Amino acid sequence: MDRVEAFSTFRGCVAEVLDIEPGDVQVDARWREDLDADSLAVVEITLALNDAFAIKIPDVDPENLQTVGQAFDIVAELAGVSGQA
Repeated sequence: MDRVEAFSTFRGCVAEVLDIEPGDVQVDARWREDLDADSLAVVEITLALNDAFAIKIPDVDPENLQTVGQAFDIVAELAGVSGQA
């Protein structure tokens, strides 16, 4: 799986949990400000991503993870995704 395919899967998981259009899930979107993702939604997104990518996302300080791109980089690294998006 390359980064483009991985981001498509990532985007789908986030969009489904937040009940938004996949196109709204952009790399530079901020979780709280742009996507209105509260702490419960973040937990649900984490579980969905763990299942979709067969990984275990570690607890991350939300203050250090403000954008979709930052979260995707963690998922891509854990899933062993290669290449550029």
